[in-house]
Amino acid sequence: MKPARAVTAIEVAGAKARWLVCAAGLIGATVVSCTTPGDDPGPALPVDPAALYAQMCARCHGVDGRGDPEMKKTMAVRDFSDPEFQARANSEELARTIMAGKAQMPAFGGLLSAPKIQSLSGYVRRLGRTAPKAP
Repeated sequence: MKPARAVTAIEVAGAKARWLVCAAGLIGATVVSCTTPGDDPGPALPVDPAALYAQMCARCHGVDGRGDPEMKKTMAVRDFSDPEFQARANSEELARTIMAGKAQMPAFGGLLSAPKIQSLSGYVRRLGRTAPKAP
């Protein structure tokens, strides 16, 4: 008989993410099947990740992605230009953090669609690579 294997936090997070994706898919399928022509939201609008970032993220993370100086006085704020962050961050991980939140960062999964979250995660990665050096 094999001893029980400990479940890691990553496995638990992955299981939660898969559950959320499945639940969102089921809810989405239900909503789509219940719409009428009067409920049609119209054509899809293009996603502007810079506008999303300015609206949802810049308050804490700063316009340039280095973190708002005033917010940094009261809480740890991620600096997107940090080389260590850039080396290990990937768009999928950023999307999960945007969706579910982390530490003091709120979750935006209930406010943003999956395409908006994906667009925003890519923008954050690009923003960190191109953030101007502070004087």
